[in-house]
Amino acid sequence: MNRRNWLKISALLGVSTYLGTSYAAQTGCWSPAFSDLPQEWLRLGSNENPYGCSPKVMQAMQAALKECNRYPNFDLLLQKLSDYHQIAKEQICITAGSSEALALAAIAFARNKRENIITAKPTFNVFPDIAERLGTKRIDVPLTAEKVIDLHAMAAAVNKRTAAVYVCNPNNPTGSKLETETLHNFVRTISQKTTVVVDEVYHDFIEAPSLIAQTANNPRLVVIRSFSKVYGLAGMRIGYAVAHPDTIKKMTALIARPGICISQAGVAGAIAALEDRDFVRMSVEKNRESQEILYAYLRQAGIRYIPSYANLVYFSLEGFPKTYLEDMKARKVIVREIDDYGQRWCRVSMGSPEEMKRFVEILKSMRS
Repeated sequence: MNRRNWLKISALLGVSTYLGTSYAAQTGCWSPAFSDLPQEWLRLGSNENPYGCSPKVMQAMQAALKECNRYPNFDLLLQKLSDYHQIAKEQICITAGSSEALALAAIAFARNKRENIITAKPTFNVFPDIAERLGTKRIDVPLTAEKVIDLHAMAAAVNKRTAAVYVCNPNNPTGSKLETETLHNFVRTISQKTTVVVDEVYHDFIEAPSLIAQTANNPRLVVIRSFSKVYGLAGMRIGYAVAHPDTIKKMTALIARPGICISQAGVAGAIAALEDRDFVRMSVEKNRESQEILYAYLRQAGIRYIPSYANLVYFSLEGFPKTYLEDMKARKVIVREIDDYGQRWCRVSMGSPEEMKRFVEILKSMRS
């Protein structure tokens, strides 16, 4: 790699992966305008866990602060993840959130201007956005009429110049999921031709086998995970990639100093989060309860929505004013509006049941 390319890659890693295009802002998580809002606002725009993190996690992080003068040691977290997923430690690359893992995957496998990447649209935009900014051609494949990723159309789009295929399952922003057998067969087939990056950030919200088990014998499969969603650690920035050891080596070679990208508190919090399964179950159950509150109103009002398998709901804004986002902000609510091939949709994160009741009342007032 020549010096010019290295400087270009370093610059991409050094800037926020959410600041690229207006489309990235639609499907990203963070926005500077949303970070310091008063408590009375409904912050339903970033798919965060409204219950915070587990008390056990908070305890572990507070204890770890006594060692904040020391550089973090990832060994125990690597071992815990290895045990949890029943894989080798050499298959794991810990990163500052899933976005860094996606950026590393894009830089490692999709930076050739003669090549292309295949992605769904709409979907989470970090991987395709980074690949596109590196010069790789981006091929967007529309979702099906049911707002599910169209694997058949994506497979048909793959050609000899395809550097990678990106699949987010469950998908952000729609919350839709793919059938397990269909997705696993797709990965087995397409990875014979090119690298497949599967984003499983929302996998904790579904009951289905992960693709992580396939990574040990498939060097063209990368699976992305995060502690930001069900574990409630979005602010701690902890994610990881799982892949074949040879593939992980290619990704970690791009990190300036592997092993110290998250804090002492982050390491301690992630370890405690993996061990507190009761908190995970509570978060998933409460998420479903909140979804049902919103579903009930949407059905009653005749508003189209997509059944969700993540901590969000995607519903049509047909019939809502074009000032929907501004009207929501005037009511102290933050949500996302998505331009879905000319159709307007809202992606709303799930708050607590009480918050979702407030949100439903606000929706009612906007349609009266």
